[in-house]
Amino acid sequence: MNLHSPSKPGRPLSFVAAIVLCASVAHGQPGHSGPAQSIALAATLPAYDVVSVKQNKTSDGSFNMDISDSDDRFTATNVPLKTIVEVAYDLRDDQIFGISGPVSSVNFDVEAKVLGPDGGTPPKLSDKQLQAMVIPLLADRFHLKAHLQTKILPVYDLVVLRGGPKIQFSQAELKAGSWNSNRSDREISFNFKGATMADLVSGLSDGVGRTVIDKTGLKGTSDFTLKWTDDAADAPAGPVLSVFTAVQEQLGLKLQPGKGPVDTLVVDQVAMPSEN
Repeated sequence: MNLHSPSKPGRPLSFVAAIVLCASVAHGQPGHSGPAQSIALAATLPAYDVVSVKQNKTSDGSFNMDISDSDDRFTATNVPLKTIVEVAYDLRDDQIFGISGPVSSVNFDVEAKVLGPDGGTPPKLSDKQLQAMVIPLLADRFHLKAHLQTKILPVYDLVVLRGGPKIQFSQAELKAGSWNSNRSDREISFNFKGATMADLVSGLSDGVGRTVIDKTGLKGTSDFTLKWTDDAADAPAGPVLSVFTAVQEQLGLKLQPGKGPVDTLVVDQVAMPSEN
């Protein structure tokens, strides 16, 4: 799987990070499992056998970020530490607190690989396994120590508009739903298949960069697509359809500001990485 996400000048990092995390479900996987499950998963897995961590010193002013994992390796190129933490712990940018100091103002190149026993074929690991294995890597190389904490933070409540939802739900036996994200020029689309409201709020949380809480009361599964346009400063002039308007016009739902409990990761200690 490749989580490639180039960023052009003028596009906020929070948006880029959201697209990175959305890409992690581009193969039809359900939404986020969350930091607690990622930590528990990491405890059951081996450590990476070969690890290289370097400060990226690209000097041309461009910002091209790339995170990828496949079978036996994890790589990150020109990536801020906070984004690596997002992927490892299965979080969004707004759920991470406490990364400060010199380590917060530079980008890193990380290469990590699992070797096969006695030089043989390395084991094939899932995307979630490879990403969770970055947690002990961060503890070892960045001396990162953190704890989970539930905070009352700004959220969006997802509610039904007065006219009712515009998507039809099946009450048949629930099966594993899926969703994926795609981007074409300025258009962003989330495609849901056999999805529940839990799948929708997972996708929307990435799309708006804030936890979305389902208050619709809708049950069952549905197939639908949500499309909107990126209003980044460097985008060509033209009509812009925000995700908020798209949710209302295409789904018959509404995202309204609120406050609610959010699982967060509080970083207690972090430092520049140790030498390779």
